[in-house]
Amino acid sequence: MVDGPSSMAYTNVKVLRVNAIIRQVYLVFYGPSTMDFSTYLCAQMNHLLENWELKAKEKQKANKQFLQKLQTKRGKGVEKLLPELHEEAFSHIDCLQCAGCCKTISPRFKTPDIKRISKHLGLKESVFIETYLRLDEEGDYVVKRTPCPFLGADNYCGIYDVRPGDCENYPYTDSYDFFKRPNTTFLNSTICPAVYYVLERLKAIMK
Repeated sequence: MVDGPSSMAYTNVKVLRVNAIIRQVYLVFYGPSTMDFSTYLCAQMNHLLENWELKAKEKQKANKQFLQKLQTKRGKGVEKLLPELHEEAFSHIDCLQCAGCCKTISPRFKTPDIKRISKHLGLKESVFIETYLRLDEEGDYVVKRTPCPFLGADNYCGIYDVRPGDCENYPYTDSYDFFKRPNTTFLNSTICPAVYYVLERLKAIMK
């Protein structure tokens, strides 16, 4: 089914509506000539990310309930907002200043990942598995311990060009998996600032 004009309009209308409300508040407090609105909006977005880890823990219950609500009819169509919110989040977030995912959780290493990374490292697949991986309770290969053994002290990834698919797609803030896997998204909201940011923006949009 091809999206019609009304469906495409839905993608942006709610984001624009929230930004319009923010603009009205800005004009009330600052007037039309004191501060550029884009600068103000940027400041508001940065404020949203201040102490995000603490706020994410405090809002765990609310965020879990919100993600559950998105599984109902009320959440229908909201996934169309994700690409724009994803870009918005990463215009304010530098992964190299965080690397929380690499330090606390492991991707799944699927067969193509293992083949690709082993070849890149010049190791036999069996040696790569024995050296770096273990099977988790769901039968997936994951790193033996965290932080990830391929994470450098500068937060750069030592195998970035051949990294697992899970790493490439993380944190799923531009993907339907954001809604499809609510328990994972809930966990990620306490690990990744982008997930927390997108959740908070969605909550504001859906009020």
